[in-house]
Amino acid sequence: MKIVKTTINTLPPLDRERIGKLKRIRDKDINVSDMPPLTEEQLARLVPAKLLNRSLYKPVKVPVKVNYDADVIEWFRSYGKGYQTRMNAALREYMLEHCGK
Repeated sequence: MKIVKTTINTLPPLDRERIGKLKRIRDKDINVSDMPPLTEEQLARLVPAKLLNRSLYKPVKVPVKVNYDADVIEWFRSYGKGYQTRMNAALREYMLEHCGK
């Protein structure tokens, strides 16, 4: 069996063509013979990647109807375009400070 060593710097670009090829690969066609099964202890220690490196985590946006005080909206809008993104960032900062993660 040929050993292939790849680093993040030598991976091919993840363009539409490559994403399409990866999506077409069936699970049964992936060779996992060199990967031993995880033990119960290893499985218990698994942590979602989004919690290990938040910079890699891109949360899904969910449209919701929310009522804010007019002065709060005007303050965020006064800084120009992107006020909803800034509001989301402020809420995320508050969330992270208060949930301990």
